[in-house]
Amino acid sequence: MPYDEILQIETLVRPREEDFQKHFMDQERPVKIAGALGHWPAMQKWSLDYFQENFGDETIGVECFEPGQRGPGNNSPQGYVKHLRFQEMKLGELIQILRNKPELMYYMASHPFRKTFPGLRKDLLVHPYVKRHIEHIPGAHMDSYLWIGPKGSHTPMHIDPMPNFLTQVMGRKKVYLFPPEQARKNLYIGEFERVSYSPVDLENPDFDKYPNFRYCTPYEAIIEPGESLHIPRNWGHCVISMDVSISVSTFFISYPQLLKLVPEFFGEVVKRAYEGWRWKNMDNERAGLNPPPPPRSGKAS
Repeated sequence: MPYDEILQIETLVRPREEDFQKHFMDQERPVKIAGALGHWPAMQKWSLDYFQENFGDETIGVECFEPGQRGPGNNSPQGYVKHLRFQEMKLGELIQILRNKPELMYYMASHPFRKTFPGLRKDLLVHPYVKRHIEHIPGAHMDSYLWIGPKGSHTPMHIDPMPNFLTQVMGRKKVYLFPPEQARKNLYIGEFERVSYSPVDLENPDFDKYPNFRYCTPYEAIIEPGESLHIPRNWGHCVISMDVSISVSTFFISYPQLLKLVPEFFGEVVKRAYEGWRWKNMDNERAGLNPPPPPRSGKAS
């Protein structure tokens, strides 16, 4: 890592809701919350075996990378876009790959709950720090999404227009975060074919091409099972799986934030709706919300 300093995200154990609201939600600051989700049935029930036995025949969309296409020192955003193949398979097939072929980077990423996995939602109670906030707006990248993937998966640096709680159920994830002012100036967000992604390779930055990146000071958090990381809107972040993992991301927004962000929000909705229509060969909600790049000739889609 090319940084002189890496700051640690503050960890709070079961903070009061009003304290989270005042000091983190309203101020758009990240925080890791521990000890607050042990009562969720998911924390006791979810495992690869559980998903294999109960949902193994469910059809899912999977980000697929072959051996050598992703891994330590080989996780540039350019490589992500170049090698990404998005295909449908049974969840049971993915679980067998995670168990028996760790060299493959096959990742069920950002999978929506609303249309699949009947009955699974009951394992997730309302997130205690999302109460009284807006959890779902039609057409927006909100609500809760499920992630099941291998050790070593690496989501490139990007920003989201809505705040998010990233919750670990199984395994650990490491997250690097960059405040909005750094994202705008030093991550070159908007200068890449995926407009919300940074073109900078976190592990091997090209300082000749992206000189401002040398001025970044990231925050770091490792999320353990049962912990949630609050990622504020427009904070740059990169997520790395340290183990085979199961995660849930919950997007939400407060009513005061929504009123302030109406023009930006609806512009984002229109953009995502257009991109989902343009990438119309994939009948998948995730593709409509966060479409992969257009397929290249000779590649499966």
